[in-house]
Parts: sequence; structure tokens; C-alpha cells
Amino acid sequence: MQIERLKTEVASFGLDNLLVIETITPQDITAGISSGRFRSIQRHGPLFTARKMLASANGSNGKNAAVIGYSDEDIRGLLPYLKYGHEMFVLSTTMPQGVAVDYTLSGNSFTAVALQPQDKLLQLIQGDTLFIPINRLSEIEKRGYSLIYYLQREPDAPEITDITEAIQRVSRADGNGKIDIKSADLIKKRLEKLEGQQNSMKFWLALILGGALSLIYGVLSILEFRQSMYIAALLKSFGVSRLLLGLRSIIENILIVNTVTIGIIYTLSQYHDTIFAALRMKTGVDINTLYWGQETIWTIMAANIGVLISSIPVFLALRKQVGNILE
Repeated sequence: MQIERLKTEVASFGLDNLLVIETITPQDITAGISSGRFRSIQRHGPLFTARKMLASANGSNGKNAAVIGYSDEDIRGLLPYLKYGHEMFVLSTTMPQGVAVDYTLSGNSFTAVALQPQDKLLQLIQGDTLFIPINRLSEIEKRGYSLIYYLQREPDAPEITDITEAIQRVSRADGNGKIDIKSADLIKKRLEKLEGQQNSMKFWLALILGGALSLIYGVLSILEFRQSMYIAALLKSFGVSRLLLGLRSIIENILIVNTVTIGIIYTLSQYHDTIFAALRMKTGVDINTLYWGQETIWTIMAANIGVLISSIPVFLALRKQVGNILE
């Protein structure tokens, strides 16, 4: 499930997109860290930049909004919203476009117009987000902020990996600020590592599950055989061979193991949506793939092998003489 979630994240984020979040503290501001030192990556494609403030604005609609400040250098990435002529606006997926909302922030009042965010900004914002010119947030800016860079790489630009390494070298060289980088390439590396771990665990997990099933039903089969030992002795006295009695026991146990195992898996697959809805989880994968994949086949095979092994005591018991059983 986690692998499928990462695959979905790679697909939604985009292979050619790069997100860099640089955390600027009040100490960094005092030290005079250059704001926007990574803006040069805009030569590799359209770049969205903005400053996310450590504050929230109270709206007249009863909802709080995150606050983002923008400067003249950030206008290029905000043209799809500034073209409507509103200096202050709030991006929201819940409010109607064009509605005016009053906000209060640190004792100051602002009126912003609601706009619908474009798809690419849905990667960056959560909930209502208020955009205000940075020159109106001078006092809040002193508390520190997060500087956001969102690059959409052009086809002829260097690879995302190369751009990421260049940013990391700059950060290590000056030792200023704290950066967090997100890209599909980094997610893919996590995905490859997780897939490697999963592949090494699949086989052993299937053996453990199969072994547990075979142990449980093997013990039950031995107990059941002891109860029916007198019947087996009677059949042996009538000339039924030990081999036939042993095969009957094996076939019976195989039917029990496979019926119960497949029945449980089938039941889980049928109630999958109900179970995961109760757990507030989403798989994002095909149910048939999740429940009837290769791992399930391995588990069933291991369980059947376990049945054969657990039947050894049954054959040993069949070697006992009929007279000794009936005593």
C-alpha cells in the first residue's frame, strides 16, 4: 500500500517538478542571509516563489487562512492571479470565485478576493491561503518565514537530480538556512529502497504465514486423528491399507487448509472497503492485485507444504499395531 501511495505521489507531483522550501529564522535575518539565493534556477523553467509567514489570518467567514507574502520578484509566478487586478487575494477550493472576504492579521484588516488555485499550486497549499504584498508584512516577516521555490523544469534543462545537487552544494558551502527538497526523483529513490525491502520480506513473510497456518491445522489434524484412531484401527482390521488411511488424512487436511485460507482472503477482499473506511485509510490499488497477488500464492503453497510435514506424525501413528490400539 505504501509503495502504491508513493507511485501515486510520483505521478501527481510530476517527474519534472522540484520543490525547495528554505526555512529562514529571525537569527538568519539578523545575520543578513540573502533572500532568494536560489532564484537563479528560474533559467531552467517557470519558477513560482513566495514567502510563507509564521502567522494565520482570521476571516470574516469564520475560517483561518495561511499567509503568504510576495514581492516584486515573485509577481511573475503569480500573474495568473494578479491579472484580475486584486493586490490581495485568497486561494481557496471551497469559496466561490470573486467573493470578497475580510481578514484580520496582527491587528490589521485586509480585504481579499477569493480565487481558485491552479493545479500546480495544489501541491503547495492546504486550505485557504491569503496572499499579501510583503511590504505590508514587515513586522511579521521578522519572526521568520519559509521561502518556497517551485520549479517546473523545461525539457532542455539539466536533470532534476543535477539541479538538486547544485542547490545542496550551495547550502552546504555557506551553511545558511535550512532547506527541504522534494522532487519525484527523491520520491523514486525512496520507492526503489522500499521495493527492495519489500522483495526481501515477501518470501519469508509468506513462509511464516504458511507455517503458522500449517502448524495450527496440523495440530488440529493430529488431535482429530487420535480421536478417530479406533475407527482407523477398525478399518485396518478390515484390510484397508495404512497408505490409503494416510492419504485420506492428508487430503482432508489439505481441503481444510485451502478452504479456510482462501475463504478468509476472499472474505477480506469482499469487505475491504468497509474495513479500510473504518480505519480511515485508502489503498489506491486494485483489490484483486492486493489480495490475489504473488504473495498470496506463496502463502497458500507454504501452507500446503506445511500440511505434508505436519502429516508425518499421522503416518507414524498408523504404524502402531491394531491390537495395541484396541487394548
